[in-house]
Amino acid sequence: MIHGMREISVTNDSFFNIWPYVNELKAAKILSKKIKESELIHKVYRNSTEDFEHILLATEKENHFVKVVVDRNKKKPMGYLLFDL
Repeated sequence: MIHGMREISVTNDSFFNIWPYVNELKAAKILSKKIKESELIHKVYRNSTEDFEHILLATEKENHFVKVVVDRNKKKPMGYLLFDL
């Protein structure tokens, strides 16, 4: 049976270390360098089998995010999506 995603606390450091990948996204101008790292992570979600995380990163536009998908088993980001709520 497939279950939904559950939110992981942003203050909890148990989610994937995305900072090296964030630096790549900033260098590629996908993320703004103006956003403070303390304000960058908006929400973190993990699937029910705990194999994947979806990390929403804030952008300069309200309700626009960069979603980073992480494979926790392979311990690497799988890519990103531009996400507009």
